[in-house]
Amino acid sequence: LHYLNSSGDKTQDTTRFWFDTRANLRREMEDRKRRFDEKTEVRGKLALALKKAAGNASYFDGVHVFTPHADVPDDTALRLVVLSPEHWYAREETRVAFDAVLEAVQKNGQKPRYRGNRLLFLAPDHGTLARLKDAAATALAWGSIVDDVKEGRLTIDNLQQKQAEKEYKGAEEILPRIARECYRWLLCPVQETPTDPKPVVEAFALNTSGGSLGAEIERVCGDNELVISTWSPIHLRTLLKELYWTDAQRTASAAQFFEDSLRYLYLPRFKTREVLIQAIRTGTTSRDFFGTAYGQDGETLEGFQFGGGEVVFDDTLLLIEPEAARAYEAAHQAKPVSPDPGTAVTTPTPPGTPDTVIPPVQPPPTSPPGAGKDTPKSKAFYGSAEVPVATAKMRLVQIADEIIAVLCSDPNATVKLSVEIAATFPDGVSDSVKRAVSENARSLDIKIADWE
Repeated sequence: LHYLNSSGDKTQDTTRFWFDTRANLRREMEDRKRRFDEKTEVRGKLALALKKAAGNASYFDGVHVFTPHADVPDDTALRLVVLSPEHWYAREETRVAFDAVLEAVQKNGQKPRYRGNRLLFLAPDHGTLARLKDAAATALAWGSIVDDVKEGRLTIDNLQQKQAEKEYKGAEEILPRIARECYRWLLCPVQETPTDPKPVVEAFALNTSGGSLGAEIERVCGDNELVISTWSPIHLRTLLKELYWTDAQRTASAAQFFEDSLRYLYLPRFKTREVLIQAIRTGTTSRDFFGTAYGQDGETLEGFQFGGGEVVFDDTLLLIEPEAARAYEAAHQAKPVSPDPGTAVTTPTPPGTPDTVIPPVQPPPTSPPGAGKDTPKSKAFYGSAEVPVATAKMRLVQIADEIIAVLCSDPNATVKLSVEIAATFPDGVSDSVKRAVSENARSLDIKIADWE
């Protein structure tokens, strides 16, 4: 019995053929390739290749390869979900991939998903999928031959060993390229308006030549505004007018707008919260977009600003419709202050006559001259205040402006300030809160930051 042997790719002109009494390594590889289970071993090899290819997608906070939607966190992070080979995409047959996308957007295991607008999806092309699976099985087969030779389970001559190692190296190099060619569809769930009956999925083809997969995904996301990295306050004002400001409610919570953007597909998908914060800060420098406040008590807007000043993004920040902000500003203009006693007042006089200056009015003495000695001057001030947590930011700013700044206005004053924070958790603090507070305390150089 003789075997027809070959080396290399049979489609290439450099392929060699010869007869031998032993089957060559390629036949051995083909036999082994058929032994690998497609749903476990081949799938695992594909997952490793795709993790390497998509691992450089720094645009996302997390990349999930073949991950069930129950294991994809439902949080504020922007995530890329790489669909499994069973959820392939083709222009003429979109249902398989689209159904998987919509299910992941709406469900988190058995629970509903609340922040579905943080997910984008990468799907395989149906026409290239068979070639990708074959490449993964080939790499597994050559790898098993090399391992068996090293462990002494397979005896071959030195020439065949070098051939096996070369073929294995080539298969490992080819697999990532084929994976890149196959996984070339970026799928994005969208909803044009809040009244649309259900969301749809849009497909965007990735360029498979040149550049990394992560860079190409970032380019497509930016060109098609699938993910917003920079945003204008004009767009924010437009959405607030359409969806939030009404005749009865002229303010909108900035924190609620961001939370809604995580949930609803008809709102922008921000790369991070900082994108929205920057748009708000840019908008506050003008009187064209919105006013701001840090709370509302009846008709009073606490910490009201319109057209200037720094804002801090927190749960209390309100964005006020521009016309309502102008009306509120006009209604709360500061009243003119009467001249203090002791201030010289200049009265207008007819043209051609010199100005007449009314001398300062001296206040009457509080006691007869010489009735007592001078009152001793105070040499120290001590103050403490209980600050409500809900309005802490506004109250601390008021204290800084109206007390600390006045004390510091005396060049001879030495002012020291300390802040004491106490928080209790009847059921124990969560790990995420403890970690965030501890890290922020270190970065802010807080001297005492202890947990009990």
